[in-house]
Amino acid sequence: MSDEILFQKIVCNDAQRLDSFLARFLGEVLPQASRSGIATAIKAGLVSVNKKAVLKPSHKLKINDEVLVKKSRISSENSRISSENSRISNELFEKIKIIYEDDDILVISKPSGLVVHEASSLKGESTLVDFLKQSGRELATLGGEFRAGIVHRLDRYTSGVMVVAKSDFASAELSSQLQQKTASRIYIALCDLPLKQNCVVERAIGRCENNRLKKAVYPLGKNGAKYAKSAFCNIFLDEVQNSQNSAQKNTPNIIAAKLFTGRTHQIRVHLSSINRHILGDVLYGFKGSCDIIRVFLHGYILELKHPRTGQMMSFCAPLEDDFAALIGVDTRTLNEKLTKNFVLSCFEPINQWLCLS
Repeated sequence: MSDEILFQKIVCNDAQRLDSFLARFLGEVLPQASRSGIATAIKAGLVSVNKKAVLKPSHKLKINDEVLVKKSRISSENSRISSENSRISNELFEKIKIIYEDDDILVISKPSGLVVHEASSLKGESTLVDFLKQSGRELATLGGEFRAGIVHRLDRYTSGVMVVAKSDFASAELSSQLQQKTASRIYIALCDLPLKQNCVVERAIGRCENNRLKKAVYPLGKNGAKYAKSAFCNIFLDEVQNSQNSAQKNTPNIIAAKLFTGRTHQIRVHLSSINRHILGDVLYGFKGSCDIIRVFLHGYILELKHPRTGQMMSFCAPLEDDFAALIGVDTRTLNEKLTKNFVLSCFEPINQWLCLS
């Protein structure tokens, strides 16, 4: 079978090795994006740079180089990948935490690395929907078979709180809240730089002209750009500051982000537009350590009205161990100090913040 083009054009945004670029840049859309799997693909002639085949994983890319990747259906490699994906999926399923459940809704904490639902670029990948079906739960069907129960999503490498609809009634009610912006979502991110000051960003987001995997800030209507609003604030914890070794440099900065709209990659796009980047977010300009293998963005707080009772409910997904490890404190200490009420209070003076449009 002839190879099928998977990515038409990927533009390199930083000088680096070809295998490193593919492993980090394509991690969100290539299920088999391990360093060894990518090295195999490169040596098999499935990768070209500026329309020329490159067979060395160590090939040094330059800024603005164009990379093309093709699918390969080599039975032995697919068998290995399938086995590895199955193992990884089981590990991810075990990390899913149930926060709340009743007859209408299920609230979970999704681990980083787990895809929410099937997509054309992720065929064969186990998803959160697969986990939900395997659990035997009743799920809403308004979104179709592949999106059963799903009313909103988190990116693959974003962890944190999500609500799942267990009935079509709940699905319709929750979707309405999200569309009317009555549900509230707050995220925690680790960034390369602190904010100059707390701010509200109101900038329309549309399709990126140069990279189909990205979104970008544009004037309203250009490239399908739609209105988007986010608020960002610095989080300062004495315990974190005191725990940091004075010799350490480039210590992650904790930032809280509140969504008022729900555009794809909204937090990542808006932060990039003010020259701030989430650790591990190579797609949107992070240029730090190669050892960081995920995007350090976590859905921390979700507030909504119960679809049946109308009662206001608030859920919090504690930060994962890798957040605490990167900051340099133990997970228990971090979650004891970074409480839901503390984070919510940080947004109380939001009307006094700088507005960027």
